[in-house]
Amino acid sequence: MVGLRLVVVAVCLFTLAPGGAGAFTEECPFGVNAHQASNDALDMAALAGIGWVRFDMNWFQFEPSNNSYNWTEADRFVDHCDDLGIHVFMTLGYTPDWATGVACNNADPNDENWCLNKPPANVGDWTDFVTAVVQRYSGSVKHFGMWNEPNLGQFYTGTRDQYVDDILIPGSNAVHAACNDCYVLGPDLAHLRGAEWDDCEGICVPLMDCECAFNGWNHSLIGILSAAGSYIDIVTHHKYADPYDEWWDEALDGEFIVIQIINGIKEVTDQYAPGKTVWITEFGWETEHLGDHSNAYGADQLENFFYAWEQVQMGTYPTSPNQPWPELEKFFWYDLVNDDNAMTYGLLESDLDPKDPYYGYMNVIQTLGDCEEGDDDTGDDDTGDDDTGDDDTAGDDDTAGDDDTGDDDSGAGDDDDATGGPPPQNCTCSAARNVAPAAVVLCLLLPALVLVRRTTP
Repeated sequence: MVGLRLVVVAVCLFTLAPGGAGAFTEECPFGVNAHQASNDALDMAALAGIGWVRFDMNWFQFEPSNNSYNWTEADRFVDHCDDLGIHVFMTLGYTPDWATGVACNNADPNDENWCLNKPPANVGDWTDFVTAVVQRYSGSVKHFGMWNEPNLGQFYTGTRDQYVDDILIPGSNAVHAACNDCYVLGPDLAHLRGAEWDDCEGICVPLMDCECAFNGWNHSLIGILSAAGSYIDIVTHHKYADPYDEWWDEALDGEFIVIQIINGIKEVTDQYAPGKTVWITEFGWETEHLGDHSNAYGADQLENFFYAWEQVQMGTYPTSPNQPWPELEKFFWYDLVNDDNAMTYGLLESDLDPKDPYYGYMNVIQTLGDCEEGDDDTGDDDTGDDDTGDDDTAGDDDTAGDDDTGDDDSGAGDDDDATGGPPPQNCTCSAARNVAPAAVVLCLLLPALVLVRRTTP
């Protein structure tokens, strides 16, 4: 099988010149996190048939001093994607030092002292940047994300309230004011029960100091959608799990240990964002040489993941009653190129040599239907909901993991009480003296659900 994949890719590389791929449809469901990948790496993505890339529009990088912009790298990336016919989803975020209002240093080994994860001192500085980005790129780019994993402290140290009030709502208003056919995406939460927001919210399990249930990302996503769902056109989320069928079971139906302790993503979005498009903007398997899995295993998981998605779309996935899920329309593998100093999730080695997951992605795309213009076989309409630019968001000028990476702790007020979601409780989880054996097992196993954080974007 690997030999056949090598032959297929070799033929593609020989017969297609860089930039020679056809334009990809917006409906294409196949994406990849490209960060700020080289033109050669983008050529490889196009050759595999990947129709979407996620770009890191780092505020600190592109506006290094107030009102002084350096668009060189973004221009190069967007121009080359235009040449290839690849669609770009831009994630905006990460505060420059001049906009923080506090002493900070991104070179400090302690992320608590970084600048990039600080909330901006002046919301207007943030919205000025958002406006500048949209005005410059909206001729080619229509999808703009409001920060990356803001529930993790290495990416954002503000509270959930601050994210909603100072980043999401004013950023959404700025996007829609600058471009009436653009889409706002978010909140791109890390799928963690233990992160910097809401780790002790949700429902307390008062057994032997157990952790809370329906907490962490679950509670955070409900709070954000309740407070500001109308400012989000496409709901984005990050989720990692192994193996692929566990990913789908958890995404559809939630997580259980004796009792349900976490909702499924679908359960949350069905209730709090009904009918809204959903994108998974990070998922994947870390393979060799730094990851726990072989390249062949990563390829098999990728292929089976997408074949399971096809079943979910048809309502035939064998282990869940909570389907179909027509609103789930796009997936962005993490990531395109290995970072040999940090993580090796890439479809490509650092020298751009294809790995087995690259071949697996190509096989999936060929099997489920190419995304090139003129092919009607792939995906559903996925450019956003009909409510894009709602009356309460457009025209207002005031205006970036494994299931498991980090720990959470702030709130957006009592939004959940008003929406019928799990009520927030004082989650001290005091020990109960008389508990059933099953409850003891539950308490012992719950901490295993909190996983170590990833330390890079």
